[in-house]
Amino acid sequence: MIAMVYVVYLQGGPEPLGVRTDNRVVTTTEAVPEMRVPCEGGVGLWRYADEHITIGTGQAAVFEFVELVEQDPAPR
Repeated sequence: MIAMVYVVYLQGGPEPLGVRTDNRVVTTTEAVPEMRVPCEGGVGLWRYADEHITIGTGQAAVFEFVELVEQDPAPR
């Protein structure tokens, strides 16, 4: 079974944690209208900008930064 993979480019906003930060690309198996990604200082919300860009040999959906939801630091 082949799963469809959607490539998303996170435009603007804080630097996401745990993604390929050289080009801010995230892959997902679902076509989602918005994406929450952990960032330094909280969770960033990006929303689909209704446009695509070419990255390498493929297309990436552009997601624009909406807001940063601050998280309380984890108890130690």
